[in-house]
Amino acid sequence: MKVVKEWKDMLGQDWEKTYGVTNSLYVTRQHNILYSVLAQFFGKEALNTRLFLFETSSFTTTPNQMLEVLTRTVADRSVGEVFFGNYYLMDYELMGGAASKAIEDEDKKLGLQVFLPPQVPFHSNEWPWKTDPSQGEGPATLEQIK
Repeated sequence: MKVVKEWKDMLGQDWEKTYGVTNSLYVTRQHNILYSVLAQFFGKEALNTRLFLFETSSFTTTPNQMLEVLTRTVADRSVGEVFFGNYYLMDYELMGGAASKAIEDEDKKLGLQVFLPPQVPFHSNEWPWKTDPSQGEGPATLEQIK
C-alpha cells in the first residue's frame, strides 16, 4: 500500500486521470488482493471506470497484454456512445431483455427454475463480484476454515 500511496502522491492531481488494471485468474477474482489495494486509493467512483479487474485464464499476463485489453475497453466506449447512445454500454456483457425473456420461457417449458444474473445498471461502480455476504454458504475467510 505504501508504493501505491507514493504513486498517488507523486502524480498529484493527475491521479484523477490515471487508470489502474490488474488481472485475475477466473477462480481468484472474488478476493483479489492487488485490486482491493488499488480500490482503496482509487475510490468507489473509479471502479469499472478507471480501475479494472480483467479476468484471464492465464496465471501471468504481460504488460503488453494488459495494455491491449485496457485500450480495447476504453476504445469500445466511443463505439457504445455512437451505436447505443451510452458511453459505458460496451463495458458490459450484454444480455438484453429479449435474451433473458427467451431463457425464462425455455426454463418454463423445461420445468426449470429461472437462474439468471441480476440486472445491473450500466456504469455501475460496484465491485466486480458479488457483494452480498448473505449469499452463499461456507467460510468466507481463511481464518474460518477449520
